[in-house]
Amino acid sequence: MNQRILANLGFLLQIAGLLTILPIAIGFYFNETQQLIPLFITCIAFLGCGFLLNALSERKDLDFKSSSALMLSAFIILPLIGAIPYVYSDPFSSANLLDRFTNSYFESASGFTTTGFSFIANPDALPKSMLVFRSLTELMGGVGVVFLILAFFQSKKSMTKLGNALGIDNLNGNLKKMFFFVFAIYGVYIFAFTAIFYLVGFKDLLGTGTFVVDTMTGGFQPNAQQFQQYLFFVPKILIIILMLVGSVNFAFNYHLFAGKIKRMFTGEIILFFVIITVASLAIVYVANVGFVDSVFHVVSMASSTGYDYLNIPTLNNTAITIFITLIIIGGCAFSMAGGIRVSRLLSFGESIGHSVKMAFVKSPKGSKKKTKDFYDFFPAITAILMFIFVLIVFSLLFTTMGVSFRDAIFEVGSALSTNGVSMGATTVAMPTAYKWLMIAAMTIGRVEILTILIALIPKSIKKLNPTN
Repeated sequence: MNQRILANLGFLLQIAGLLTILPIAIGFYFNETQQLIPLFITCIAFLGCGFLLNALSERKDLDFKSSSALMLSAFIILPLIGAIPYVYSDPFSSANLLDRFTNSYFESASGFTTTGFSFIANPDALPKSMLVFRSLTELMGGVGVVFLILAFFQSKKSMTKLGNALGIDNLNGNLKKMFFFVFAIYGVYIFAFTAIFYLVGFKDLLGTGTFVVDTMTGGFQPNAQQFQQYLFFVPKILIIILMLVGSVNFAFNYHLFAGKIKRMFTGEIILFFVIITVASLAIVYVANVGFVDSVFHVVSMASSTGYDYLNIPTLNNTAITIFITLIIIGGCAFSMAGGIRVSRLLSFGESIGHSVKMAFVKSPKGSKKKTKDFYDFFPAITAILMFIFVLIVFSLLFTTMGVSFRDAIFEVGSALSTNGVSMGATTVAMPTAYKWLMIAAMTIGRVEILTILIALIPKSIKKLNPTN
């Protein structure tokens, strides 16, 4: 790994260390003495490793390949250090040291990738400082790491390439300013919805705030007993809105705050809402559930939130197939949601239309109108095909644990799309090898397959795309 990547990775670690001060302060306020020890160690590890990498390496701007490598490295190293509090307290009751480390890294990776799988039987029993730390990892992983890389670490040309690869819109001509808009707008959502929940009766501000972050980022779900308090009509509607906020692209939220209503509804947004509407009506019919319950679960699956109170394993095959499809498709580009992404489906459909047009319709002589070629659609097509390939391979491996292929597709698809909903196979009791398989799936899903390809085999990508 070259010095520029290490130096900038050091900067990311320092930012994570500074953010860890917040749960430490919460721990001091609530006198959670025992939990302060691992949080202090985690904070020092983030800051120490960060300063060391900065001191020993050369801090320079990153190119396209280096930025991709940095993102992959960040989603491996950040969960590794973030696992320290779990290793220290072992809320999983692990059988041995290897199992404790695996469970801890799994829980940490699930947070940073915003997947939301959890091996902790009763997360609400965790100290308040730990609940804040978990939510903080989700917020950092949701958009924080990606946008820090885009905002500070590369030239304008490579920044635009990486932004396009990740589906990030340059809405105001300056991606560096966009970084601050992202956190400002999502910060407003967090505080606004925490206040609204408080007004409708949820008086635990800290618990409600972490729940709002978990919902918007598509992270950890409270245990079944704790979740019951949110299953009345008004909280359900608020949760649906929050899940949608996290799953629509940032351009939608940006234009909403700017008052540009007409610009909010792009082709991607319209198709996303069409998918949700059709799927909701289908679930009402095939699963015989109420419309609000259907919308709740459809949005939960599409937004990669993974909230579930219908007990999905008990539903019929048609309903489960619809949910699997929603999980795989996911939400919009540049959102908290994972999956293939709606924008790529649009690009794939456009590529088919383009191919048909090229085959049967000839351009008029002398026409100077610019037309797209194969390379304009290549990133979207590659991402879709690679996602499906990884999903099938990982699912076949998962079936060796003794689950059906349908359930394996559901579990692995949930990990690859950073969804976190489970049919019951992903548990703390599963063999260690399968836990690492799911860790790999969560990481691939968050980093994005194309980003990993660019980081690992850039020469091949360059040969395939002459525009680089």
